[in-house]
Amino acid sequence: MRLALVSDVFPPKCGGSGWSTFYLAQALQQRGHQVAVVVPKEGHSFGHSQRLYEGLEITEFIYPAARLPFVRNYTRNERLYPRFAAFLENFFREHEIEVAHGQHYLTIPPTVMAAQRTGIVSVATVRDYWPLCYWTTHLRGSQICPGCSAINRLKCLPANQGALGLVAAPLSLYMGANLRLKQHWLAQADATLAVSSYIGEKLASFVPSERLHILPNFVDLDELEREAKPAPLAPEAAAPFLLYVGKLEENKGIRLLLDLLRQARPALPTLIAGDGALRAEIEQVVLAEGLNLKILGWVEHAEVLRLLARTELLLFPSLWPEPLSRVLLEATGLGTLVLAMDTGGTPDILRSGENGLLAHHLPEMVAQLQSILKPENSLERIRLRQQARRTTQENFSKEVVVSRVEELYKRLAVKRAGPEKPGSQFQR
Repeated sequence: MRLALVSDVFPPKCGGSGWSTFYLAQALQQRGHQVAVVVPKEGHSFGHSQRLYEGLEITEFIYPAARLPFVRNYTRNERLYPRFAAFLENFFREHEIEVAHGQHYLTIPPTVMAAQRTGIVSVATVRDYWPLCYWTTHLRGSQICPGCSAINRLKCLPANQGALGLVAAPLSLYMGANLRLKQHWLAQADATLAVSSYIGEKLASFVPSERLHILPNFVDLDELEREAKPAPLAPEAAAPFLLYVGKLEENKGIRLLLDLLRQARPALPTLIAGDGALRAEIEQVVLAEGLNLKILGWVEHAEVLRLLARTELLLFPSLWPEPLSRVLLEATGLGTLVLAMDTGGTPDILRSGENGLLAHHLPEMVAQLQSILKPENSLERIRLRQQARRTTQENFSKEVVVSRVEELYKRLAVKRAGPEKPGSQFQR
């Protein structure tokens, strides 16, 4: 098939959305499909350029964007969408694209617009809360947002913009219209892929049920094992240790982690692979209270994998509704034992007592940590690790997930072609 993956960002400098798109593009190309990648890129004026990355040709649509809050969002949404859609329409025709797959909020609306104009299949993947929350976080401060109503948007403005939020209160009307615009085009896609059941439930109010699919991100188990094989560089990892991987932010449960260590008092040290706004505060608490905790700071991805492969237990105290954590997928793919808070999409990966441990509150997390680390539970730890690896192989491996994506593409292309146009357009 001739496929276009349209992504907000793309490696080498990007976040999880860009890397997930790269892995999908690479896997589809390895299966014999013709894959084109299109990415919007900020610049001084409209234009386009091309580059190569790991054998993939990347076409960049260059656009100008303002810097002022809200004005910036307008130039990257309402102003960008029609211009980008026109570019994509020409691109899809020129490259005879059969399926266009938008990957995030800058790219899904124009991808769907252009696909409709060219009569091809449109697919959208939702990996976080941008269709539900103007700020994309689904949070008000550190609490889960109760919903993006007009009143709640006014309450969110000071929490997200400080004093500026009070001045910007009239812009709540724009925020609501912007959210409805994104929801409209997302609902128009031939298929919307939610990466977890939790995300799917949140989208069900405006995406038609027959177009909504739960289809997770994936991990390449062979690549994980290859990268994790060398010993960790951190000297602290030479002896048994517990591990936390992620930002040092309140919504990630970093203060909950401190409470957990205070109450459980595990004999093993806890290593933190990450950094963030609360680092100085955490370091002061550790020093004052004598907690057995060491902050490594940000480490390279390969080092994270090496730490995951050797830790006795990954602590995942995240308080916000994780859409589908890549850290957890990589951990379970390596057979890491995980103790996590039961939030968001995490139960799609972990089933408590079957392939890991889930807690609903701090006392439960303390009890589970103390219990699982007892010497007499060594066989139980081995069983949970083995089952974690097996679950990831069956549900989140590259082979399984990409096959499902590929089958969906083909099914949609057949439906689009109609009964008189058999399969030539969806051959590899």
